[in-house]
Amino acid sequence: TIKLICIIYADKLIYLFSYTNIQNNTVPENNMTELPECISPCSNVRRTCYALMQDPSFDEFDDDNDGKRCVIINENELNHLGDKIANTIVSQQQQQQQQNDGKGQEDSNGGSSSSTDQLFKIPHILDACIQNLNFASWDEEQWHYNAKGYNRKDLSDEVIDRQRFERIALYIMAMDAINFCFWPVADTEDLPCDVSFRRHKKNLLEYENLALALKQLAERDDDDCDDKLSTRTNIHPLAYSVSDEFAKAEDSYLLAPQNLAKLTVENFTEMMMPLLPKSTNDDNDSHDTDKGVYWIPNVVERVRLLKEMAQSLLTFHDGSATKFIASANRSSDVLVHNILQNFPGFRDATVDPRSGRWVAFYKRAQILVADLWAALGSEEGEEQEKKFGLDVCNFVDMDKVTTFADYRVPQLLRSLKVMEYSPTLSNKVDHGMELKASSMEELYIRAATVVAVDKLVENVKEKVPQMTENNSEGINAVKMDWYLWNIGEKLDRDGRLGNHHLVRTIYY
Repeated sequence: TIKLICIIYADKLIYLFSYTNIQNNTVPENNMTELPECISPCSNVRRTCYALMQDPSFDEFDDDNDGKRCVIINENELNHLGDKIANTIVSQQQQQQQQNDGKGQEDSNGGSSSSTDQLFKIPHILDACIQNLNFASWDEEQWHYNAKGYNRKDLSDEVIDRQRFERIALYIMAMDAINFCFWPVADTEDLPCDVSFRRHKKNLLEYENLALALKQLAERDDDDCDDKLSTRTNIHPLAYSVSDEFAKAEDSYLLAPQNLAKLTVENFTEMMMPLLPKSTNDDNDSHDTDKGVYWIPNVVERVRLLKEMAQSLLTFHDGSATKFIASANRSSDVLVHNILQNFPGFRDATVDPRSGRWVAFYKRAQILVADLWAALGSEEGEEQEKKFGLDVCNFVDMDKVTTFADYRVPQLLRSLKVMEYSPTLSNKVDHGMELKASSMEELYIRAATVVAVDKLVENVKEKVPQMTENNSEGINAVKMDWYLWNIGEKLDRDGRLGNHHLVRTIYY
């Protein structure tokens, strides 16, 4: 009974658990970095998703599937995909080993690729993508802000490094605060959103468009050599002490909490829209193209979420993203927990409408932690790198984080037949019909995504040591998500995937 109460009231317990630390602006001690299972956010995502996937599933030959789970995981196809990914990993390891051993480029470029093709007899482009994509790094496409251009003549290298860390962290936090629901062409469900309508008026906005726009905003005050810039942006480079452990962003940084807290819908739109792609069909500033429109939907909610995040940083963490991150004491699970406690807009949890079970996904909270880890941390090892002299993002428990249940990964897994939808759900997705937020259909799609990726990780981790002397400890749900997401992005742009499901939500 106590455990059930803990699960049902997890958000409330999360608040109570950290209230004292937040109010006192203290960093938890080492014994606070492992949360009790019943309030561990990552554990709760897995627990609740696995529970949903235990529901009786549909039968495609049965006309009466009401009340049954409408998404299943095809274990045979999952195992087949695991074979392909494991073989790709081994091939890449062998290539790297050959290069390290000085055996030359010819062997590494030729042999392993052809043997892989022979082993799986690649039948179509999906397999080719699996073979050609590595487990992608966070900013492989260079969409994101990296602060390399940041410079201040009158600051020491140590302080500059701390500022760079703070600026990148704030960029990532701002990006993941508004990283959701790019597809709508209007902020209302009253307009038709079926396939025929969207063919003529489609929102072309993608994640990278938003990331690149924020990157340009972040870079505006990187170099303060311009006197006009210094005057206009009111730079105060010495407003903090060199001895301060946690940096605060300068007033000139547009993504600093003190600036985001004053954000309005009007100035957000004025800043962002000119940075989105424009039509190549005419000479005006229109973002309309023959194929669709570049438009940021639900600006009101995005601005609200940015302000919410900024106000919390200012109120509880002295306006420092670095201080907020450090409060997790290098635990990804605790940082997810702290994000949920500080920023209500990240609380991606609901109650299933059929039986009243509490279900959590925490997509944006977990991807925020993963992005911070990828950009500002390093993997566990004997010589962990300190990015910009700090190790607060060198999380020691990244394997606790689950996949990020959104649109692209289930879209890909369905195309690969790893996930299968009931006829009714298939018809809705294929015809571009919107699903209701927190409906059983949406919950089953997202829960199946979490469980399928977990199973895929375990499948690959079991196979890689059998195929090579190297271990598979580095494979986790975060890397698998990025790997699958990149494949899905490539195939979707080539028009080789079917529709993804559509839900109006702020959570993904």
